[in-house]
Amino acid sequence: MKKSVNMSVATVISVALLMANNQTIYAAAPPASNDYYLSNQLHLSQIRAHQAWSVVNSNEQIIIAVLDSGADYKHPDLKDNLLPGVNLVNPGRSAQDDNGHGTEVTGVLAASGNNSIGVSGVLWNAKILPIKVLAKNGDTTVQTLAKGINTALDRGAKVIVMSLSSMSYSKELANAVQRAERSGAVLIAASGNESSRVAYPAAYPTVVAVGAVRSNNEVLYQSNTGPELNLVAPGFNVYTTKLGGKYGSFSGTSAAAPQVAGAAALILARHPKLSPFDVRQLLYQTATDLGEKGWDRKTGYGLLNVDKAVRTALSYDFLEPNNQTYSAKAFPIESQIRGNLGPKDTIDWLKMDIPYDGKVSFTATVTSGISSAMAATFYPENRPPIVQYFGNGDTITVPVKAGKMNIRLMRNGGVNNSFTYVLTSKFTINPDRNEPNDTQETARPLVGNQISVTGNFHDEGDQDWFSYYVREYGHLDVSVSPDNKRVDLMLSIGKQELGKKMVVWDPTYDNGTKDNPTERVQKEVSPGKYYIRVSEYNRNAVNGEYQLDLGYTPVKKDFNEPNDTYQKASPLSGGTVMSGTIPTASDSDWFQFTVNSESYVTFRAPYIPVDSGFRFALYSDRNMNYAIASTNEVAELSNRGSDIFGLRLQPGKYYVRLNSGTSFKYESYRLTVTQQKLIAGYRDISDHWARSEIVRLSARDIVNGFNDASFKPNQAVTRAEFATMLLKSMRATGSKVATTYTGKTTFRDMPKRHWAYHNLGVAYQLGILKGYPKNEMKPDQPISRAEMAVMIARARDVLMYNRGTSNYQDVPTSHWASPAIEALTSRKWLSGYGSSFKPNGRATRAEVVVVLSKAYQL
Repeated sequence: MKKSVNMSVATVISVALLMANNQTIYAAAPPASNDYYLSNQLHLSQIRAHQAWSVVNSNEQIIIAVLDSGADYKHPDLKDNLLPGVNLVNPGRSAQDDNGHGTEVTGVLAASGNNSIGVSGVLWNAKILPIKVLAKNGDTTVQTLAKGINTALDRGAKVIVMSLSSMSYSKELANAVQRAERSGAVLIAASGNESSRVAYPAAYPTVVAVGAVRSNNEVLYQSNTGPELNLVAPGFNVYTTKLGGKYGSFSGTSAAAPQVAGAAALILARHPKLSPFDVRQLLYQTATDLGEKGWDRKTGYGLLNVDKAVRTALSYDFLEPNNQTYSAKAFPIESQIRGNLGPKDTIDWLKMDIPYDGKVSFTATVTSGISSAMAATFYPENRPPIVQYFGNGDTITVPVKAGKMNIRLMRNGGVNNSFTYVLTSKFTINPDRNEPNDTQETARPLVGNQISVTGNFHDEGDQDWFSYYVREYGHLDVSVSPDNKRVDLMLSIGKQELGKKMVVWDPTYDNGTKDNPTERVQKEVSPGKYYIRVSEYNRNAVNGEYQLDLGYTPVKKDFNEPNDTYQKASPLSGGTVMSGTIPTASDSDWFQFTVNSESYVTFRAPYIPVDSGFRFALYSDRNMNYAIASTNEVAELSNRGSDIFGLRLQPGKYYVRLNSGTSFKYESYRLTVTQQKLIAGYRDISDHWARSEIVRLSARDIVNGFNDASFKPNQAVTRAEFATMLLKSMRATGSKVATTYTGKTTFRDMPKRHWAYHNLGVAYQLGILKGYPKNEMKPDQPISRAEMAVMIARARDVLMYNRGTSNYQDVPTSHWASPAIEALTSRKWLSGYGSSFKPNGRATRAEVVVVLSKAYQL
């Protein structure tokens, strides 16, 4: 993964501002300054900067440092507010921006206001110190960023804004942040744009972590969230300064952070003696609540409200009322909180979300001189309460389980006066269940072919070792995935040399990216002991977990080998199944089977391990030089569920050759061969009740089958098919039936190109077949059993008359086909289904053959 700090620039697909139901879209208020593009700066209305400007609009008493890619010193809207900068990327050179990001950030913060040109920053007039820490490509290191903070402090900066982020904790950066707090400088940083946990430096407790929202106050998808988030500000299409004296929009948490920095500077213009902690608390106290009531992980304390921030007096306990369990206020881990306890307010309730099993440390600053001024009762979920006592400077640690924890703070009984407390929390994850496994000797054995374990880096320098014993040649698939992007994983895999302790390691696998931080290895393995080592790139302790997944697949045994030539062809098991592997592209698998009588043989491929390039060829032992049938698309046919081949084979010995352009050895192909003995050339009548009639009429060419050697005896017969069969039966018994239709009657659905045009026409001309209204013949419509009876009766010139009784309960004497059905039944040419005839049922091919056989004595 990239180990650098990146600008927090969000990629925005659409720049359109959409109206949505029940959402407030902020429109620009009447101009509070005369800047030309002020109406484009909707974010200023959203954070109520216009209203704040009537109270305070500038701060030229303090230095505000912008740690970024520099600034455009020639930009007409910036040059009057810029101090000579510092270039830490190329020392000795100016801090002129060569990327553009710093110019955009600086414009949001302090483009000159009310100067009749361009845009306005949150600050109209200011002393901005650009410190170039980002190179031209937008990257830097945490060391350079830490140096930038220290350089800003050395130059006397009281507000430092950083629209950049790194997912990695850094001691050097943490020390610089702590120095800023001691030096009285307010730090503001973008939360980052990775759709993950709040990044550093924003994640440090004394830095204001700023997320981004759209114009309707919905959180920007990319904006990082979590327990460290403090505020949100507009971060979508924020109109600002651009390189070369231009203007335009940019998006992301980078655009949100400088708005908060501008508000901090305006607060200090009104209250120059406030500490950094006080400035942060006033920003949180005056934010417009969004989402869940009070603080939440997505929006922090809410949307920046500049107007309220510069007009409101600082509260030392803005979380009130919280003296009951139900009114407990959120205390995020890795953050700070302030409150008061006194004679009239003796209890404060707080609540904390615990992400993992671990422990939370609380460091207290208490204005009371009593050593144990405050009693704290902690209520971890599913654990007994824990009581601890706080005095000024005390740190206590509480074991916690993942889930909710309530905290009750109470003024100790011996304390008479009111006092203020500040608590700073720090969470540490417990060691994972695999510990201790920090060395080769303590490596945790993994057993099984599919394994999943969860681990973490609970301590600085922690690394996790696992061992896995491979018994056969095979394929190993190992992946490690973090649950948040602060965990920068590295994966190492090595094999222990036989009989030695030494491990031969692969090159370290470190290919994850910000968008896909998973590390994955797929490799061939041989019998022996393997070690897997998982570590964090910066060797940090990280509050997060990873999941290690291991899958082992042994080489599939091909029990048919050796069968690489036709002389070694494997006889098919039961004559039906072929299976095996193709471990090399040059490998071929041969099978043999015998056909004892003329048969229809069908080849199918239920499973092929590759997507293409699998080849099939069929040979007869009578000529091994040429394939009877072959195809290179076995895999494609398998995926479609289609047969590979179906063909008639004469008695003899046959061979199948299989090979593949793409080799595989961890899965087996599966092909089947099915033999169906042919009766009169048909494969589907061997045990059919109408078999003898089908054979007889087929021999006389009265009925025919299909190209796939089937007769389909149970398939419905169409009017065209029945007319054809009937006329053939008449001719076979000596009737002089025309072969060409010469009549003048035409039917719109029976064109001359129809395959049965003449047969249908002759049957119509003979009065055997009738048409339908609207000049329709409906040649392809299935014929009913009633129509079949009537047409045969007409063809045989059977006397038909209405009878007094019926042989079938579903054919009353009034039925239009009753005379024909009764006449044919009496001659035993036709029968029903017990007492039913099913006159509207479709006549099948088998039924037609039997009726024709009886009616014409065929």
